Amino acid sequence: MSGSGADAAPCGKAHRPIAPNLSGAEPATTFAGDCDEDVSDLWLAGARVLELSLDRPELVDLRLDGCDLSGIVARDFIARRLALTDTRLRGVTFANGLLEETVVEGGVTDELSLRFSRLRRVTFRDCDLSGADFTNTTFEHVSITGCSMRRARFDAATVECLVISDCDLGGVTGALHLKGAQIDASDLPSLAISLAREAGIAIRDQ
Repeated sequence: MSGSGADAAPCGKAHRPIAPNLSGAEPATTFAGDCDEDVSDLWLAGARVLELSLDRPELVDLRLDGCDLSGIVARDFIARRLALTDTRLRGVTFANGLLEETVVEGGVTDELSLRFSRLRRVTFRDCDLSGADFTNTTFEHVSITGCSMRRARFDAATVECLVISDCDLGGVTGALHLKGAQIDASDLPSLAISLAREAGIAIRDQ
């Protein structure tokens, strides 16, 4: 899926994030970091990163290509200038923090959570974000393009500037909390039932 509305932001500001500032010319294939340390200037390709619990981490200038992240929990985090391409995120929770200047492209997620976090200048492109949890998330200069958002949760979310283009929004919850977002007309049919239910309109099966 692809869309053309990602740069036509209602806030009038560019949503395109800044790329990571990396010193290495070649990626590593394994991650040898301590789970308690901050991580910066890291480029991984084809790596598996499993079962980390991070308290107040700072993640800066990271690029992940074709990686597999599973069972990672980061609380009270700061993450800046991340680029994730074709990377699988399974059971990954980033809670109560700041994610900014980040691109997630072509990835598949399973039980991804960004609850109680602020997303600033973040782009999701051609991803499977089915079931992602954006409860109490604040969207500031965020673009979501060409993604499956089926059953995603937007309960108590806050929209400062959010563009959704060419996405499947079937079965989302918290649809009324998308107030203020810019959504392609072609995406509205998949969102209509969720909006109606949350507005108190009974849906009759035909």
